[in-house]
Amino acid sequence: PSPTPKPSPKPKPTLKPSPSPKLIPSPLPVTGQQLDEWFTRYSQQYSVDRQRLWLVAVCESKLNPGAINGDYAGLYQFSSRTWRTTRTALNMDPDPDLRFNPEEAIKTAAFKIATGGLSAWPNCSNSEQPVR
Repeated sequence: PSPTPKPSPKPKPTLKPSPSPKLIPSPLPVTGQQLDEWFTRYSQQYSVDRQRLWLVAVCESKLNPGAINGDYAGLYQFSSRTWRTTRTALNMDPDPDLRFNPEEAIKTAAFKIATGGLSAWPNCSNSEQPVR
């Protein structure tokens, strides 16, 4: 006798994975000494006023490399577009996640100030020394 045909199993739908939210990179741990070295190094490299470079970072983020305000991020609150444009001009990796790297942010801001002045930071370009 021939075997009894069995019904073929019903195909199960393949579930599509839901997109995972983009993770914001954790800022690198940084010491005051490292920040001090980077402010000095990049202000000298790009011939910009070290105090002004520091004051803009204090004004924009209170020296918090992980600061975020909408599309603005990092020590200098670069928008992703401004970051990409500036980093491309620097011939460096334009990945906006690098805004959270304090050394990269200081270097990029020093270059931006050297080549375009402080116009990218209209609310902080005239900052005075904060009261301690």
